[in-house]
Formats: sequence, C-alpha cells, structure tokens
Amino acid sequence: MTAESPGTQSLSGWGRTFRRTARVRRPELEGGLVDVVLSEPKITVRGAGKSYGDAALPGVGAGDGIVLDLTGLDRISVFDEGNGIVVVEAGLVLKDLIDQTLPLGWKLPVVPGTERVTIGGALAGDVHGKNHPGAGSFGQHVLWIDVLLSDGSTIRLSAGQDADAFWATVGGMGLTGVILRTAIQLQRVDTGWMIRNRLRTHSLDETVEVMHAAAGRQELDPDRHVIAWLDANARGNRAGRGIVDEYYDASTLDLPGVVAPFPETRVTSSREHRSLPGPGVVSAATIATASAARWHLSRSANSRLVARRTALCPLDRADAWPAAFGRRGVVQYQLAVPLDEVGVLHEVLAFFSTHGLTPALVTLKNFGFGTAGPLTFPMPGWTLAVDLPARWLHDAGALHPIDKLVAGAGGRVYLAKDAVTDAELIPVMYPRLPDWQRTRSRLDPAGVWTSGLAERLKLLS
Repeated sequence: MTAESPGTQSLSGWGRTFRRTARVRRPELEGGLVDVVLSEPKITVRGAGKSYGDAALPGVGAGDGIVLDLTGLDRISVFDEGNGIVVVEAGLVLKDLIDQTLPLGWKLPVVPGTERVTIGGALAGDVHGKNHPGAGSFGQHVLWIDVLLSDGSTIRLSAGQDADAFWATVGGMGLTGVILRTAIQLQRVDTGWMIRNRLRTHSLDETVEVMHAAAGRQELDPDRHVIAWLDANARGNRAGRGIVDEYYDASTLDLPGVVAPFPETRVTSSREHRSLPGPGVVSAATIATASAARWHLSRSANSRLVARRTALCPLDRADAWPAAFGRRGVVQYQLAVPLDEVGVLHEVLAFFSTHGLTPALVTLKNFGFGTAGPLTFPMPGWTLAVDLPARWLHDAGALHPIDKLVAGAGGRVYLAKDAVTDAELIPVMYPRLPDWQRTRSRLDPAGVWTSGLAERLKLLS
C-alpha cells in the first residue's frame, strides 16, 4: 500500500467494539501527505489505533473518504540533550521516544497507561497520566506543534501563537488538521526506577480519603503518581474497597549496588491478538474470583522498587486484554467529576452492582487543574474508569443513566475512550464546545476532517 495507491482494510479501535472497512493511505514523506490531503474530500486521521472506540475510525456516512495512517511519519528530528527539548514527527510512538531518551536521563513529564500511542494521538487526546495534580496533561509540556490544514498549508501553533487554534488542536481528537511534528520539553530523571508505596483500603470512603491525602502530595511533587484499583465485586460497606499505589522517582542512592540506574529497554510484542470466540473468558464469575483474589492477596507495603515503565504503563503488560472479552470487545467508560461529587462515585458503582454489570476493571485517579483546551478531558476532581464486556450492553442507551448523573454533577466523559455516551449531553459536559467548533471551522472551512466519534457525538454540528 502506498500513498498513491490506497489499500482497503478492516479497522477497529483498541476496545474492538467498532469495526469499519475503509480505504487507508499511509504516506511516509510529508510531500506525499500533502498530496493526499488535497485529493480527498473526507479524511479520518489515525495513529496507532489505541483509542478504545471510534475516534480513529471513519463514520458510517464517510462515503468517499479515507483513513490517513500517520505511523509512517515516525522520526525524531532533533534531540537537544543539553536542555531536553525533542522535536518529533507525529507518527512516532511513545515507546520509541522513551527508548531513545530515558537511558540518557530524560523522561516524558506525562505518560498515559500505555507507551504504544503515537505522539500525535497523545496530543489529539491531550492524554493524562497518574500524576495529573502536579504535572497536568500532555499538551502542557508541548512548546509548539506544526499542523497541516485541509488547504495544504502548514501553520505553527503554540500557547503563545494562536492559542485558540493550539488548544483546539490539543485535545481536538484529530478534527482540526494533521499534527505533523511537535517540540516537547522533557524533564531530567536520575534513574529508570520508581519506589512504590501500597495501601489496601476497606471501603470507597476510605479509598477516597487516602487518594485525597495523596493529591496534596502530588500538587507539591509533579513526579508523584497515584492510582487506586477498586474491587467492583465487593458489596455493602465493602463496596469500593481497593488498593492505592503511590509511586515516586527513585534516586541512585535508593538502588541496591547490583541494580543498574536504567533497566534494559523492554522488548514487547506489537502483534494483535485475535479475539476469543463468542463471549471470551470474561464473565461475572471470573470477575468476582479475580477481584476477590487480588484484594485479599495484596498487602499494604512501602518502598518497593519498580521499573518506571512497568509502573506507569500497565496496559503494555496486557496485550490480550481486549481479546479476552470475546468478539464484541470491551467498553471503557471513563468519567470525571468535581472534587465535592464523591456521591456520584458511590452512585455509579451502585448502578453497576444493581444492574448486574460488575466491571472487569475499575480504577480511580486524582485530577488537578484543567487546561485551556475546550475538549480536554481532565478537570479538578476525580476520574473513574470502568471496563465492561460490550456484550453486556444490550442497547445503545444502557449507560445513559450514568451519563445523566455525570453531566448533572458538572462532570464529563473521556472522548478518547468513548463508545456509548449520549450525544445530547456532550454540550453539557463540554460547555466550551461552541468555542471549539468556531475555531475548528476557521481551521477547516471545507469540513474535510471527520471521524466516527465526531459523527456519533455530533461534535461538528
């Protein structure tokens, strides 16, 4: 397949809940990319395809449009080792950047749960890590981005140069133009290790109390990462019990003499696992057994040494996770609510329990300050993420009661992972959507950029 001769492929998101057949072009030179953009009426931009839903898939009404695969534009253009500024093409995956920079003592300030997203995808989703209260989201560490517009021209954007367009693109889900390259400010790090403190909790209220205390430490230390796993199968007073892991950077003084400052680069498989037939192996019984075992077998403990990449990117140890849910895949529903809306967390967990929808995975993280991005997901407060077998959601509105709870509390859902949200509530969840739409129309007056997500949630209208 070449840029001039597109191939037809069957594509899906990471969760495998959507699958579309599309013409795909994968240019490897910027000149070829411009030719493609000028020749197609509708384009969906795609990186590594790691968004859960349909953010990197064409809509059902895409017609003659194409999918533009950017993974061929994957070079590191400049790396200034003196000040930690790196200029990279948008198709580079985080793993390859980390492979090159971490052994030299530089780290990305923000890393999501996987290293396998592209730089462009990380920007388009304005991804966050487990250290958001102190470090913010990915876009806040970007110095500038070059964006290819639908008329074939390229503009350079930054927070100080056309800030509206910059923040419409950061978090804009690939709907303002093609991110070509970006300059990122890395941060110094002494080792590739972290120290983990673990605390087991016995109820949601206790979990929240522990997380709230940790958020105060995170605000003072941008390198402190915190996440809680919740036992979604627990009931009654035990509901929301969990395991809170808090990580911070290890110095060379923290390492035993036999441990090298930087672990060897991990070799990981990039092959896609086939979905297991039928319903897969994830069921109410396996979830209950695994959840109880995880909670009972975990113990509170401090000062365990963990490789940085293992601590921050647990999804990269779970390649087969979507495949385990069977042919219909997995839905991740991730919400954010303000700090004083803990009651919503209780109600959401109760909803799943009373409807027989015990999640296979539930995590809770702290969010700190927001950003100027009108479609950026993080907001001060809490973010709860749940993984559900898609086969359990028998109709498109199965989770709409939760949508209403979240929107009514002043919260929102994460667009980069969405597959089920009520489109009518998106303007409530994202009140600055009209501002984003006006900026997007200025950047793309011809309406070239589109996606299944944009169509389903009516983001462009």
